[in-house]
Amino acid sequence: MPVAQNGFSVIGMTKHEHSHDGHFDVDLVAAALEAEGELSSSLAAEAIACCADLLADQGRTVEHVVDFGSGPGVHTALLAGRFPGATVTAADGSTAMLARVKARARRLGLADRVRTCSVDLNGDLRIVGSCDLAWSAMAIHHAEDEVATLSSIRKMLRPHGLLCLLERADPTSVRLADDLGRPGIWDRLEEARTEWFKRGRPTLPGARNAERYRSMLASAGLDVIESRTLTDTATAPEDPATREFLSDQLRATARNVADFAGAADVQALAALVEERHDARWAGAAVTSSRRLFIARPRTVPR
Repeated sequence: MPVAQNGFSVIGMTKHEHSHDGHFDVDLVAAALEAEGELSSSLAAEAIACCADLLADQGRTVEHVVDFGSGPGVHTALLAGRFPGATVTAADGSTAMLARVKARARRLGLADRVRTCSVDLNGDLRIVGSCDLAWSAMAIHHAEDEVATLSSIRKMLRPHGLLCLLERADPTSVRLADDLGRPGIWDRLEEARTEWFKRGRPTLPGARNAERYRSMLASAGLDVIESRTLTDTATAPEDPATREFLSDQLRATARNVADFAGAADVQALAALVEERHDARWAGAAVTSSRRLFIARPRTVPR
């Protein structure tokens, strides 16, 4: 499964692969994105609520929201639910992902307010039209020139509009209630993973730019008005797509911590992933964290 190849990025793809259906198994990637999006949906909901409050404080009616790099549309649906008077456009370079957006919107009774638009983050974004809220989660780091893409998005914002970015803060953490016959294994693995992440962060897609977005937004003509880290732990549902996502996360963990954890712990984790003891996976706890940036177009003094 082409996800979590480095234990950090959900989709182990290059920037170009993110935009073209033929470079990866889109069904597997979409399933992984949907699983992760739903497991971390509380974080997106918190960020959306913050945007809604900021716009309400201005007395603004939200008529159009654009989800740039929407993927299969988990956040698109959340945005449509939070802004019932708005049209929400899912903008993505993958026609297969946009088909998933449409299917989700129909399933949730949102089809009359959700539209899709085939957009390359590196291209002309004017096709989406102006908007009150531009949303982009785990997508901008795929652009060839983040500042140029952010500048293009700024031009789509109405004068009172907001841009909300969510990027990964720490790798997704998975813990099972079962200690695999090794008491304390999850604490030890977490310590080893923290050490791996500390040493490898400069090379991990998305992570290396997470702290640079404030300056990139400024360079794009946007002022950050809200910035913080969001973290939450959810209990994973027991469905095949989520199980596959969790397996991939733990497989990556076993690979990444090999030089930092005890061999017996790594072997126990690897055996769990490969042997698939169903009872052991019940009640898996998944911790997700995101860096939130909300910005508005800079006002030029007269």
